[in-house]
Amino acid sequence: MKKIYTAIIGSLVLFASCKKILEEDVRSQISDLYYTTPSGVEYGVKASYSYMRRWYGNLQETAWITNFGDEYTDGNASGVVNDYSVAFNSFATASIAPWSNMYTAINTCNSVLKAAEGVDMPAQLKNTRIGELRFLRANYFFLLVQTYGPISLPLTPTESASSVAKREPIADVYKTIIADLDFAVANLPQTTTEYGRATTWAARHSLAKVYLAKAGSTAKEATDYAKAATLAKEVIASNVYKLLPDFASIFLHGKNEEVIFSSQFDAEPLAGGSTGNLGNYSHLFFGTGYDVMPGMLRDIANGRPYNHFRPTPFMQGLYNKTIDSRFSKSFKTVWYCNRPGNYTISGKTVNMKLGDIAFIFTDYEPTQAERNAAPYTIVSPSQQTTTRFPQSSKHIDANRLDFNNVNGNKDLIIHRLGETYLIAAEALMMDGKPGEAVFYVNELRKRAAITSTDPSVTAANRLAMEVTAGQLNIDFILDERARELNGEYMRWFDLVRTGKLLERVKLYNTRAAPNIKDYHVLRPIPQIQIDRVIGGASAYPQNPGYN
Repeated sequence: MKKIYTAIIGSLVLFASCKKILEEDVRSQISDLYYTTPSGVEYGVKASYSYMRRWYGNLQETAWITNFGDEYTDGNASGVVNDYSVAFNSFATASIAPWSNMYTAINTCNSVLKAAEGVDMPAQLKNTRIGELRFLRANYFFLLVQTYGPISLPLTPTESASSVAKREPIADVYKTIIADLDFAVANLPQTTTEYGRATTWAARHSLAKVYLAKAGSTAKEATDYAKAATLAKEVIASNVYKLLPDFASIFLHGKNEEVIFSSQFDAEPLAGGSTGNLGNYSHLFFGTGYDVMPGMLRDIANGRPYNHFRPTPFMQGLYNKTIDSRFSKSFKTVWYCNRPGNYTISGKTVNMKLGDIAFIFTDYEPTQAERNAAPYTIVSPSQQTTTRFPQSSKHIDANRLDFNNVNGNKDLIIHRLGETYLIAAEALMMDGKPGEAVFYVNELRKRAAITSTDPSVTAANRLAMEVTAGQLNIDFILDERARELNGEYMRWFDLVRTGKLLERVKLYNTRAAPNIKDYHVLRPIPQIQIDRVIGGASAYPQNPGYN
């Protein structure tokens, strides 16, 4: 489904650019009549997918509110979100943009859903398209409820400006999300010929995540963990997807047998590859300042560094690097010369040739003798800065049009089977079944083991990667999620869901530790939303702690 967005972006660009808040007519000048034909429904469904790009990979605000925590701290971003600054308030773009974009997405889904009910098309196809819309709407609501708590719950299109709205209880929001995903599970196909369309397995994975999050919320019910485990196990047992043997290969193109659902990007201009601000920006956010180092200049392969996400010392030290391949396959620590010449390094002149090592990051403090002997720059842990740190390699995109182009083309993975295993493990463990949970942890850890041309070494590493049921607890699960999923737009949700946000930020994120408070488990409601409701804050209250 690489082109699924392309057909509709040109005609619905007003949707993507609209910044109006919930109560206004976010559909702009597009008539409801447009959707009342089979082709209109098709295009409307495709348009509804496109908003995934407004959360995953496009806006730095959504990257900031999901990735900062214990894994990543602020590099050279604004610092407002990571630091829990008082400037991250109801007027901040990081509060407004996610809210606005997700409600615009929901309204588009609602508009197409309303029209699709009356369209004359084959019943099975209609149910599939409605299933896609309800899958998408559920995911948009899910992002909102995790971020803001009680939210508005519009299930019909907003057709005119309104000044009446209210925040619905979290339990009601989850009830709606689950109903949408139940429909999607029942009506979406097992496979699709258009890559990127949602399947029943994508809906099951989403629903498992929803039950896991609900179990950690005020809406929790006793059966939530069991339901999450069942759904995750169904996805794994389907054999539609498989764990790739090489961890690094998951992220080469964002399209492979481990990916269950992803946010689609394309190099074509109408799809946002070079215009329209709809490219994947993740390659910018995680980049380090390599281009000021001796022997280096900015190029396409190494990316355009915005230096936003700096891995914390905790993140960098979380792996047993003698047997676990995931650190070396998640972070770029060695850089090769693309600007040959003579450079002064550790007091000596080095003639650096194209392809020579230019600089490396170490996980220890080298001796001066080691520095003197190295024909390249060594950056030790104590020398890392806000612009110089090991870079996540998951988001590197060498297929951009030029080295300054911000619009990446690589799909951004939203659901993959590696996470499904971890959902199953967490849900089973929390449901009192650690003996069953440990199987799913170990399958994932064995995949991550460093391999060798010597089969006995590979087997020994895989065995060493296994853990016992007695080692499982929520901290171990969070550590394993970090090793496996870091930088994949979900960490803040994980920490809130497990009740570990404050503890872990205080322990591992020195910038944020002095400022984080109990109320930071929710983000601020945009003030513009509150102001547009009759009764203001009394009718549409702000989350505690924010102004």
